[in-house]
Amino acid sequence: MEDLMKLLRKSLVLCMFVLMAGLVFAGGQQEAAASEDAADAIKPATYSWTAGGMGGGWYTTAGGMSAILNEMEPAITVKVIPGGGMANPLKLAAKQDEIGWGVSFVDKAAYNGTAPLFDKKFDNFYGLAGNFSVDFYHFLAAKNTGVTELEQFVEKVKNGEKIKIAAPMAGTSERALTTFVLEYYGLSYEAIEEAGGKVIYAVYGDMVNLYKDRHVDYVFTCLGLPGAAITEMAISRPSILMHITDECINYCAETFGTVSLDSGVSFVPGGTYKGMDEDIQTIGHSTEICASENLPDIVAYTFVKMLMEEMDQVHALSPSFKKYFSKQNAPKTVVPLHPGAEKYYREAGLID
Repeated sequence: MEDLMKLLRKSLVLCMFVLMAGLVFAGGQQEAAASEDAADAIKPATYSWTAGGMGGGWYTTAGGMSAILNEMEPAITVKVIPGGGMANPLKLAAKQDEIGWGVSFVDKAAYNGTAPLFDKKFDNFYGLAGNFSVDFYHFLAAKNTGVTELEQFVEKVKNGEKIKIAAPMAGTSERALTTFVLEYYGLSYEAIEEAGGKVIYAVYGDMVNLYKDRHVDYVFTCLGLPGAAITEMAISRPSILMHITDECINYCAETFGTVSLDSGVSFVPGGTYKGMDEDIQTIGHSTEICASENLPDIVAYTFVKMLMEEMDQVHALSPSFKKYFSKQNAPKTVVPLHPGAEKYYREAGLID
């Protein structure tokens, strides 16, 4: 009988030990889960989004997306501030702002330190989503010049013809890209002047007046479709957009990150402008949203989730978004994806 009591006591002690161990293990599991949940929790904070000029397309659409994001997750507040395509990647790399609009080829040049745009690499910023819209390079010529292809324009200059052209202002992404295109053909704005020609660096409004008043016969600029400035110029006098070769488009795409030829969108559709009834092949650059490395992963994840799950609202912010921005193209940024964005895209099956 005494042996039986000892055995029962041992069994009771063993059961209590097993029970206590189970409780400790469960508590540890709950604590680990709680820690994991705390790490993934979104803490109330305000982030800055460097966009474009106040009142411009980048500025207003950034405000629209920020409102959608805040509605989805009230803990996240985004303040939109003025910026620009050339400055934004540098501001993100310097951790001055957390989110920024970007021009694809400029972002790539900043990331790789491509001269002459940048004198060193700024490879500490990331992509959130790409291919929101495509802006097209308009190489405009008056029809009486007889030029229909950019190569013909180049030959005129090399043959010593004194041409007059309105070109983008210094410090703009379009000035940089048009400079690269001229260099591809062994030409420069300086060479045009050395040949006795005239180069007038101007903003859109001044370009229109210069062309309408026949102070220039050529205009190089970059605009979304249809570009109001080009529309006005084409109405003022018979005009044509110069055709760009496959080779030049492929070179710019591979070297600078402009839109590739196989994207199927590297052209201005016929009928976009008066007197231009056929599709005209040209160079385009896409726009994207990037982020500083100090944007928390969970915020980047939630930002991309908003873009994907509220696609209709995002499309409503701009006709170009509706035309170009899609779930399939969103992960295709020219700089590496932010870890939080990458996590969402993988979970959504949009990247491998």
